Amino acid sequence: MKIKEWCTLKGVRAEIKNIHWLTKKELAYNSMIVLIFCFLFGIYFYGSDAIIAIILKALGMN
Repeated sequence: MKIKEWCTLKGVRAEIKNIHWLTKKELAYNSMIVLIFCFLFGIYFYGSDAIIAIILKALGMN
């Protein structure tokens, strides 16, 4: 679809029909995955920071 056609009301309506809306179950599952990854990355970065702080303290740089 050309940009000129897409910018019309008819083109916008046609594009909206192509959207796949998530079900409540899919939305809940995807949200849970995001929260789990955020938690895991938080633990990873916290642990990495703690290890670097221990190393710097042992070297007398902190």
